[in-house]
Order: sequence, then C-alpha cells, then structure tokens
Amino acid sequence: MGQPSESYSAVQLADGSYSVRSEVHQETFHPVVGSKVEARCVYFDPMRLEQRWGSRCNELCVWDVGLGSAGNALHLMRAHEKTPRKLRLHSFDKTLGGLRFALDHAEKFPYLHGFERPLETLMQESEVHFQWQHLEVHWKLHLGDLSQKGFMAPAHASARPDAILYDPYSPAKNPEMWSLGMFQSLATCLPTSATLATYSRSTSVRVTLLLAGFVVGKGGQVGEKEETTVAATTATLISPLLGAEWLRRASRSTNAEPIRTLPHQRSSMTHTTWQALLEHPQFQDISLDPRLLRPS
Repeated sequence: MGQPSESYSAVQLADGSYSVRSEVHQETFHPVVGSKVEARCVYFDPMRLEQRWGSRCNELCVWDVGLGSAGNALHLMRAHEKTPRKLRLHSFDKTLGGLRFALDHAEKFPYLHGFERPLETLMQESEVHFQWQHLEVHWKLHLGDLSQKGFMAPAHASARPDAILYDPYSPAKNPEMWSLGMFQSLATCLPTSATLATYSRSTSVRVTLLLAGFVVGKGGQVGEKEETTVAATTATLISPLLGAEWLRRASRSTNAEPIRTLPHQRSSMTHTTWQALLEHPQFQDISLDPRLLRPS
C-alpha cells in the first residue's frame, strides 16, 4: 500500500479542515479550500454532472484520475446519494499511500466516515460493489502509471467515461501526466459526449487539450484561482468556451508549448503549434483577424 519511501502528513487549511500532503512531491491534496469545495467548484459544477445525470440518464461512468485520498470520489457519491442512480467509477493512481495515510488518520478527514469498509476492500481487491444511500456504486481501482502505453486498455474495454476528474500532481512535478500524448490517449477512450475537468488553468495545459482534440472552456473559480479548466468532446457540454481574448493572451505566453518529450522546458508557442491552434474548430468563428494574433 505505497512505497516505503513515501511520506505524508496532515495539513490544516484556513477553514480548519485537514488535507493530506505528499512530502515527496511537496504538494498538498485539495489545497486552500479543502476537498469538498474543490470537488464541487473544479469538477462537478463545470462539467454539469447534476444536469447530465438526470432522470433520462440514471447511470454515469466516471474516471477519477489521481485517486489520492479519495476526496473527489467520495464527495461525488455524497453529492448524489439521495437519488436512485448507478455510478461506475474507475480510479487511477500510482500508489495507495495517500489513501492509506488518510484512513489511518480518519479522525481528521470526516468525508471518509462510513466508507472505511468499501475503501479497505477496494485497496485489497481492486474492486468493490456497494450501496451508498440510494446510490449503487461499482468501483474499480487501476493501480499503476496511467501515462504508460497500454495502461488505459483494461478500463477502456470495460467502461468509456462520461466524465473525467483529472487531478494528478502538477505539470511541474508530474509532467508525463500533462503531455500531449497523454491527452491524445485519453481522447481515444471517450464516447461522443464526455467532459474532463482539472484544477490547472495554465496556457500550456489548455493548448495541449485543444491540440488533443478537445474543446476547452473556463472552469469554476476556487480559492485564489479565478478560473480552472473544463474540456469536452463537444461544445454544447461546457460554457463559456475560450475565445479571442484567450488566444491573444496565449500568443504572448511564455508557457504555452505542449509537453511532447521529457525533459520539457517552458516556452512560447512554436509557429507549428500556433497554426494548429488557429485551425481548431473552436476558433473558426472568432471575429478578430488571426493575423493580429501572431505570437511574437
């Protein structure tokens, strides 16, 4: 349940709640506002899960990329516990160290309460089925490196995700999970109507999602971030979309080139990337003359 070199701690946030911190990666899960607020503002609301998971669609398949201490997954269950529905959840992570730490210190993480038994089963058997209030949960764990070629195949074969909660460590600490190849691989796993949300708002990440074939929009506000990022297979699933003003800023950004190979150096967009971006269907109807938007 995690490598011996892993080290975690409990960090108290401004609102008095606690979050798990990876000392190895020097990153805190759900920083600033805590897991419940972040789950709703960054993932659930921007992807319109409540509207999509309505009376005409009582089953949803969700990929939880970056299980961590299970905050996103469990808050998703709590948010939909009152209506008879079926949730097929696939969680991905390289390690169970963060979740193991949270369970061992469950007094600091009240969102875990009531889920201890299914979580232990999930960690031991990689799969668990259970009823949570009115919600029927089918939860599968994929332990390993999602960025490795072929790793998505087992989950892809069993369930195409309607929504992806994309919450791995940051591009600075975990660049392979934010590469163009990674998002292109994810795009091949999606049905015709699917969304992906993430806490990152970096120009590089947004350019990467666009080049991978997604339409991309502004996500929710959370903590000190005025906006995050939401993407979809079709423009009707998200709003507002990135437009001319974002293109103008992207053309001047010093961190806009996608991660293609490692190691990666932050840089402005190349001419090739810029041309590919302008040819994206999302920007075909912009009123601003593209010649005025050439990167410096």
